[in-house]
Parts: sequence; structure tokens; C-alpha cells
Amino acid sequence: MKKFSILLSLILLISSFLVGCNSKESITSSDGTTTIDFAIHVANAKDQEPAFYKVIEKFQAENPDIKVNLIGKEQQEHVKSIKMMSQSDKLPDVFWMLPASAKELQEADMLMDLSGFIDDNPDIKDSLNDNMLNTYNKDGKQYGLPYQPLITGLFYNKALFDQYEVKIPETFEDLAEATKVFEQNGITTIAKGAKDEYSVWAFLTMLSRYGYFDKIDDILAGDESYNNADFIKYYQKIDELRKLGAFSKNVTTQTYFQAVEQFLGGQAAMLDSGMWDVQKIEQSAIGKDVGFWWGPTFADGTGDQKISSIVPAAPLLASKKAGEDKAKKEAILKLFKFYYGEEGTQIMVENQVPPMTNASVEINEAEHPVFKKLVDQMQLEGWESQPNQPDLVVPESIANAMYDSIYGVINGTYTPEQAVKVVEDKISTVK
Repeated sequence: MKKFSILLSLILLISSFLVGCNSKESITSSDGTTTIDFAIHVANAKDQEPAFYKVIEKFQAENPDIKVNLIGKEQQEHVKSIKMMSQSDKLPDVFWMLPASAKELQEADMLMDLSGFIDDNPDIKDSLNDNMLNTYNKDGKQYGLPYQPLITGLFYNKALFDQYEVKIPETFEDLAEATKVFEQNGITTIAKGAKDEYSVWAFLTMLSRYGYFDKIDDILAGDESYNNADFIKYYQKIDELRKLGAFSKNVTTQTYFQAVEQFLGGQAAMLDSGMWDVQKIEQSAIGKDVGFWWGPTFADGTGDQKISSIVPAAPLLASKKAGEDKAKKEAILKLFKFYYGEEGTQIMVENQVPPMTNASVEINEAEHPVFKKLVDQMQLEGWESQPNQPDLVVPESIANAMYDSIYGVINGTYTPEQAVKVVEDKISTVK
């Protein structure tokens, strides 16, 4: 009887343990702390993503019952790791991922639905531009939120414009006139490096001013062609800039990074770049003279010409399994509320990451003049961002063909008619 009693006690103990393991309630540490495993795309977040790291640091200080366990790997290794973990259904609680892979995980039903979080936080919902939410929303399910905004355009050296008595352009005609003056004085108008074909950010925004987002879905569906009259006009404008001497003579052999140095050295009036170069520009000799511009409007363009480029970067995702764990889910949603709220936004701004919301932020202009000018452009009345970067809404092979077509005209190897055909031919192979 005693042996039976001992055996029964063991069975009950094992059953209790198994029930605990299968429970949806999180097993927290003895001190009541809930841990969130957060996988990020850099090996050392503190040094490589200081703005993000400081937001996490402050969040933990204000929420001592939540521990954020950062798991850092360089981007290529990180993406590979997440894909492998998804195959065994062992995704981290929260993680950064490339947009295409995020969409695949959503289609595989492996992500937490964040729609309730958005609906329960109307202040955050109202502060985010539509494209920040729509990009990672599928059939009404909010499966991701942008890690940071991605801001691209043209930096300009105002000192050079003043020196040669050229006004800061607004229209394409203004830009053409400025190019003539700079060419006569041995100054490159727009620093670019064709060796890095992806470096066409401002030129992609210009393509949006010729109706790209009104056409691209039909183009990919085969109901419209990339080889159309509006897009040919766009490439003709690039060709006109080339003929006027807007680009350096060694643009075909120059890298993007060499183009940056050309601009910083005062040899170019403008640089096609984005928010990631702000600190480098501010620390340079020309920093105090640099402004930021969304690029020219076009008289023969299609639709609204006041198009900026404030688009969502790769998303942050939460695993579906984490969402099934009550304590983890509450901790994750609390983290997101802090991250996308006013306090998280201000911490980002203090570390020179532009706001992805319309929350009021404070910027020390004396310390960060270029950053202040970039944020001022983001807040211009009457301007609306393109939904995304044109190259980020098509398959990679088509994006590469777009880069090739733009630099092909800049280099003089393609006519405008040949450039649109390059992209159309690639689209036909992907259908």
C-alpha cells in the first residue's frame, strides 16, 4: 500500500509538471520577471544601433519586471538564422526581418496579429502615416510594424549655390538651369556612383512623380507595360541631365561611397542619399551648409508632384507562439507601446533617427543642423510620402533591372526607349 501511495504521488507530480509545460501561461522567473527574446540584425546593438539600444535600455529601466534579451547577429547570418528557426517553429519572441521574408512568415501563419494593439492604441495609430501600417498589413491583419522610417532624397551644399548665385531648385527646370552653371564652373551637380547600382534613391522618388504607383500593379499583372509614355518622359529627363553634365565624368567607375566623399569634399552640389549619412555630413567641413530636398517636380509628370519619401524600413515581428503566452504577449505589447509612443520616439530623435510618427519632437539645431533640416522637410505641409520605395514593391530581379535602367541612362549606355525595355523584358520573364 505504501509503494502504491508513493507511485501515485509520482504520477500526480509528473502530471502536474506536464500540465505546467503545456499551459499558455508564461513560466516566469522566481522574481516575477518576464523575458522577451528579441533577435536583431546587428552583432552589437549598443554600438551599431545605438538609438534602438537606448530605447530598449530605457524601457527596461521603467519596467523592471520585463527583461529584453537581445540576440544580435550580422544581418545575413541573422536572416539565415530566423529562416532556420521558422522551419522548426522556434522563432524568437520579437525579431527584425526583411520585408519579403516577413510576408512569407505571415503567409505561413507564424506571426502574432498586432491588429488589436493598433486598435487599442489610437494615439499610436493616428500618429503613424498610413504607409507605415499598410505596408505590413495583409487582409486586415497587422503582422508587423516598421523598425524605423527610411528617408531618402538629395542633400545639397548651400555654400556652392550661394557662391555661384544659383537658387535652390524646386522644379526640374530649376535643376537644369543650376546644372548649366555648375558645369561651367567645374562642379558636379549630383554626386553618384554607378558601381553601386542600388544608389538611385532620389531618382526612384522622381519615378513616382510619373505615376509609378498608379501603374505598377497593372504592370506586374500584365495589363500595362513598363514601356509607357510617362516612364519614357521620366528617363528623358535623366538623359537631359546627363547631356547638361549633371553627373561626374567618372560616374561609371565611381562607387556610392566615393560619391559621398566627392560631396563632402565640396566637389559636388548635391548627393543622392538618405538619413544614414546625416551624422557623417554633420561631422564634415561642409556640415553647417548642407540642406535636404525631396527632388524636382515635373511639369509633364503624372498626378501630385509634391511627393516625399518617408517609407517604412524592414519590420519588427512577433511570433505567434509568443502571442499565445499571456505574460509574454503583455510584455511585448507594452514594449511596442513604449517603442512607438512619444517617449520612444524622442529617444530615437535624440540619437538622430527621424520620427516615423507625427509626434512633436525636440531637436537641438545647433548640435544637429542637417538632421533638423531633414526633419523639417518631413513636416512640410502639402507633401505626401510615396507608399514605399518603388524598388521595394517588386521582385528583386525587377528592382535590379530598374537600377540598371536608371544608371544606363546616366552612363549614356541606354537611350530612354532602351531603358524602359530593359525593365519590361525582365518583368516578362518573372510573370
